[in-house]
Amino acid sequence: MMSFAWLLLALVYQVQAKAVFAHFMLANSANFTKTHWEADITAAKAAHIDAFALNTAYGAANATKLLNDAFAVASDLDFKLFLSFDYSAGGWPADQVTDWLKNYTTHPAYFTDSTTKHPLVSTFEGYQATGDWSSIKSKVNVSLIPDWSTKTPAQLAALSVVDGLMSWSAWPYGSDAMNTTSDQEYMTALKAHNKAYIMPVSPWFYTDMVRYDKNWVWQGDDLWYTRWQQVIQLQPEYVEIITWNDFGESHYIGPLHENELGIFQYGGSPFNYAENYPHDGWRLTLPYVIDQFKNGSAEVEDEGVVVWYRLTPGSACPAGQTTGNTESQNQNTMPPGDVLLDKVFFSALLDEEADVAVSIGGKNQTVQWGETPKGGKGVYHGNLDMDNRTGEVVVTLSRDGKFVAQVTGESITKDCPHKLTNWNAWVGSSSTNISGNASTSRASLDKSGAGSSRGVTGLLVVLGLWMFWIAL
Repeated sequence: MMSFAWLLLALVYQVQAKAVFAHFMLANSANFTKTHWEADITAAKAAHIDAFALNTAYGAANATKLLNDAFAVASDLDFKLFLSFDYSAGGWPADQVTDWLKNYTTHPAYFTDSTTKHPLVSTFEGYQATGDWSSIKSKVNVSLIPDWSTKTPAQLAALSVVDGLMSWSAWPYGSDAMNTTSDQEYMTALKAHNKAYIMPVSPWFYTDMVRYDKNWVWQGDDLWYTRWQQVIQLQPEYVEIITWNDFGESHYIGPLHENELGIFQYGGSPFNYAENYPHDGWRLTLPYVIDQFKNGSAEVEDEGVVVWYRLTPGSACPAGQTTGNTESQNQNTMPPGDVLLDKVFFSALLDEEADVAVSIGGKNQTVQWGETPKGGKGVYHGNLDMDNRTGEVVVTLSRDGKFVAQVTGESITKDCPHKLTNWNAWVGSSSTNISGNASTSRASLDKSGAGSSRGVTGLLVVLGLWMFWIAL
């Protein structure tokens, strides 16, 4: 009886240990005020995200002010942050890393690794600085979970200086379906050393930055749906969404702020491919799938649909020098139109099954779901070929002849305003509270409160403690 109680408590704490982060590019928030931080943190909390991983490059002029504002707002809003040192642009001096960690890890809003009970710190690359971390950790007690891609997971997991590993392998190869081979390699290697894994999840990838010699696409399409199903299946310790606000790589899920798109001018992009391309709608399913990941179950409070697609067919405009895959990652390249399909994609969060109809240019048709959840409650997914059609896109959910939710999206055209294809996705969403209160939006998710996962976890803790004392 005693062992059963301890087992139950262990399971409870395992549930508590899970967390979801969003990778946040501090450089793209250079003009942020506290009001911006409040808006983004409120949106992240509504999506049930636990913390921002603050990507910080060495030498940013206003980084200290940005971090001070961010931590102050996060503390007020009961949200967490942690530092992710970006070594890709020349590295970090060890003494500066130490100073930054000493300064921020004691802040009440700093995220603590629930396995080691130490403040969490991550990196983007930086394997060349592995030797620095023994010294850094001797001066400030942290849990190091880096993204180092230059060695195998088995080699990295065996390093005593790391407390876990993060992978950046969030996109499939070319036109292949996303698989979990890389994740399982990491998890197997880390399990042998009882260390944590941060599993990456991303909805899209398109970049065209002359300054950085970056111009390629990786497959998005069904990825946002598929990857979360893989998270729920594999149950890693942590998940990191790539990203909250990396507009230059088109995988942002956070709000577009007018004063944070300077990366396109700085990066030498031929045009601003994020402007008027909101991605907020991708957050619609997050509270549900995050609660599923953490707790094994979730409730549907708002039924709705999120829709994403490109605004021009792949053959309508010149591709420029954009490739599918990239030689910089030792990949064989292919035409980008072979990687990203000319389809309208949609996921619905439903309490029970509903019908979906899609109209392109006024031609409406009922579409069969490609993926449905067991038991009828959860996330449904499907897509429809553009079939060379143009015009306004409307996706409608109905049940027993009654309206559930509808997204009226931007028109698909064959116009080429920048004389190049924009391979970014336009995303819209619409939701209706199950009680009948409609909350419809073309491009953003209602930012109402986000407490269901914490409530379930708290209930499990109480239940576990009660069972423990009964066993005694």
